[in-house]
Amino acid sequence: MNRKEPLLGTKRTIWWADVVSTAAAALIAGTVAIVLNTLALDAARLVPLATDNGGLLRFLVVLTGGAFPAPPSAVFQTGFHITAGFAMAFFYAFVLEPWIRVPSWLRGVLFATAVWLIYALFVLPAIGKGIAGSRDLTLAGMVWFAAAHTLFFLVLAIMFARLREASNRRNL
Repeated sequence: MNRKEPLLGTKRTIWWADVVSTAAAALIAGTVAIVLNTLALDAARLVPLATDNGGLLRFLVVLTGGAFPAPPSAVFQTGFHITAGFAMAFFYAFVLEPWIRVPSWLRGVLFATAVWLIYALFVLPAIGKGIAGSRDLTLAGMVWFAAAHTLFFLVLAIMFARLREASNRRNL
């Protein structure tokens, strides 16, 4: 038996364990962030205050010329919201978090700002809502939506960092 074989297996195991740990942290932090974001958006209905829920889904329908199915059911829309949240959580965990070397709260703010600017300047105008939804939303609705959006990214970034720190301490 070659003495290097166990080392290669060990490196592969360590690499895989890190991927699994990162994915688990993204799932947990993403779940909490999605729940809090959903509750914040739903709370706007109690006020009542219109926010722009579903803009990304409508954008995909417009972008694909209607080829992307978007049933009006609440179950489909909620499923899409959850899927988009997890996609952002995994993008954050595997791309942004290792790349942007600033405190976690600042990564959350930067990610929130970048995504919100894309949404406000491209997505909403493309579906006829105007910049930041200004054609349909009040200033309070735009601010509420931006705050719920920022809450998602802050919770995601901070919680992900705490989960990864705890995982790294356990593995020492």
